[in-house]
Amino acid sequence: MLSLAFRPAASGAVPAAAPSPAWVQVSVATVWDRPSSARPLDKIALRDPSRIEGWLDALSVSERLGLDSRIATQVLLGQEVLVFSHRGRWSRVEIPDQRGSRYPNGIIGWVPSTQLTTSTSPAGDGNTIVGVAKTWLDAVNDGVVGRRRFSISYNTDLPVLGTSPGYDLVGLPGGSEGAIPASAVRPVQVGQISGATLVGEARRFLGLPYLWGGTSAFGYDCSGLVYSVFTRYGIILPRDAADQQHAGTAVLLGELRPGDLLFFAGPGGVGTVDHVGIYAGAGRMIDAPHTGASVEMIPMKSSPVWPDFAGATRVAGVT
Repeated sequence: MLSLAFRPAASGAVPAAAPSPAWVQVSVATVWDRPSSARPLDKIALRDPSRIEGWLDALSVSERLGLDSRIATQVLLGQEVLVFSHRGRWSRVEIPDQRGSRYPNGIIGWVPSTQLTTSTSPAGDGNTIVGVAKTWLDAVNDGVVGRRRFSISYNTDLPVLGTSPGYDLVGLPGGSEGAIPASAVRPVQVGQISGATLVGEARRFLGLPYLWGGTSAFGYDCSGLVYSVFTRYGIILPRDAADQQHAGTAVLLGELRPGDLLFFAGPGGVGTVDHVGIYAGAGRMIDAPHTGASVEMIPMKSSPVWPDFAGATRVAGVT
């Protein structure tokens, strides 16, 4: 994913009295560069629920290519943002969990206001995290699990309110409850993690089509895949590949271990880093290459970007 820059508030934006917290209440909220960035064919992704699977399934490769200058990033159900201003049906937000050198307090962009709520989730007894690629979130009425609501992504992190046979009951933004199959969730885990475990997590997404700005199991870009897999284990990396390069210590090619990050820049590896992959061991890397391709595991030196290799990094906390 290429580096992002701050943008001033769009003309006509109504400033909030002060930045105010809000929470994502759809499976995935896409953060757009500006309100006018969304095209008519993107309308389905602007709703509550966001219908992200239907939206992406309907896009051709050329229509996906058109997202490169339109999407900043994405945020998952339950994640907090700060709202700076409103413009019509849109909210200008900052994402504190997605930082970098050009956005030290968090990426800034626009989200449909209907996908946000100003009420946080009910407090629970600890949190749980979705540990499979995708699963269903079901409705809960008076403690009884009901109909399916929508599909949610890997790495969705929600408070646990209780259990029902076969389900974890979770708190949702806005104050309601939902149910997630117990087989799909894992305890939130922080601290040191093995590189082999990180590689195993990334392998879940082999074959998933690339999505510019993507940070969910509905579609990743290169740095979004890295960011998501590491965040799953409490290692919060910068959102952008150029900043991820500096999130650890440099490693020589002959010393690579699974879980190390491989970076690529301009011709000959010179210039600003604009691509990242995960070293998988045995000379292979896991990579979300570009629009029109899918997450893949390939011999790293056979990658079309290998001539632009710019170095490797071992992230602190990876054993």
